[in-house]
Amino acid sequence: MRTQIFFLSLLFIITTVILSTPTSSTAIQSGTYWTWCWSDVSLPTVYYTRMFDSGINAKVQGNFAVPLGKQFGEYVNGRFDARGDAACNYNFRRETVALSMETFLAQLKKQNKQLVEVPDWNYVRDETAIKASFSTTRTDNPWVDVEGGMPPDHIYCVAPFNNTIYYAEPVPLTNPSNNPTPAYFKFLQQKYSTKGNMNLVCPILNEPHAKLYLNARLAGARAAGKQLVDTGWPTANSTASVEATSDRYQDSDQPAQRPTTNQATPSVQVRDIAAKEVTPALAYCQSKRPMARGYNCACLQAKIYDYRIAHPTDTLKGTPTLASFFDGKEFQCDKCINDSMAKMLAHDAAGSAGLRLPAAQDCAAEKFVASLHANPIPSQAQAELDGAIKACRQ
Repeated sequence: MRTQIFFLSLLFIITTVILSTPTSSTAIQSGTYWTWCWSDVSLPTVYYTRMFDSGINAKVQGNFAVPLGKQFGEYVNGRFDARGDAACNYNFRRETVALSMETFLAQLKKQNKQLVEVPDWNYVRDETAIKASFSTTRTDNPWVDVEGGMPPDHIYCVAPFNNTIYYAEPVPLTNPSNNPTPAYFKFLQQKYSTKGNMNLVCPILNEPHAKLYLNARLAGARAAGKQLVDTGWPTANSTASVEATSDRYQDSDQPAQRPTTNQATPSVQVRDIAAKEVTPALAYCQSKRPMARGYNCACLQAKIYDYRIAHPTDTLKGTPTLASFFDGKEFQCDKCINDSMAKMLAHDAAGSAGLRLPAAQDCAAEKFVASLHANPIPSQAQAELDGAIKACRQ
């Protein structure tokens, strides 16, 4: 009897020790965040990753989904031309991430999304976020700055056009309020004869993240067999464009007025006003999807800037307002219509609206583009899209 009690007690002790001691797998899982990412779920095709170890300290909190998602989003953009914002889910328990992944993908299937795993995407450790996560603890500062406290003082540019990626390596930007995107847009037009329907983007970030995201975009483009062109911008004679947006590149559509000697000071003021308006113009354009897809936002930036330079008196008076550029025809925004992206958007929107037949979706795409050219007012892009779908539903 005593022997039985002894062995039962021993078994209880052993079982308790086993259950209360974390396994090596659990210990590893609790050290860093396990993650998986997916592309923009508003699109009909959703790309997603396998689970991976982010290397980020799991004992702290921070908006880590942003840099992780940005890296994957740039890759799928470069490879599949899948625009939009990618997102990520992370947890210190691998099994928790696996369960959330399974549940989320099942929900997307019910929404008739096409799911495509991207097994060849390789996560590049985000050393900036990782270092920041391990430089603090939950007790002294639980929320981590994923930028590592570094300022957004670098800019790079990426411009896809005809299966070619024209890019500019990250360069210092001492005055982030002066965005040189229009200058780069015109540089591409002059040197490579690119057209208005390229999807040019020039993010302003800290240097490590700028390099990380650009490399992710280029890696995706290489995987898709696209041609990559390092434009070498800014060139020696355009260095000033990085410091402040320059009106050196003048579009033949709207030649700038030549300032006289007594107009020197107003000219500086005009350039300053125009330069500071560049970044808000991009944000305004990208705020609504039909506008951002129907028009090339970088092209609109350049056109607005050119108008300001060419009309110094109005610019100094604050007219027209930035919003009115998108509501009227003060500048030639018809040259910024993006036919290919507009058609893709209309196809997707028509399908989501219940137009299942390919012929009906083609109808909506053609009518949307035709409407954009007939009425080139960016702020009315949503109404024109709705009208195209309605016309093809009948």
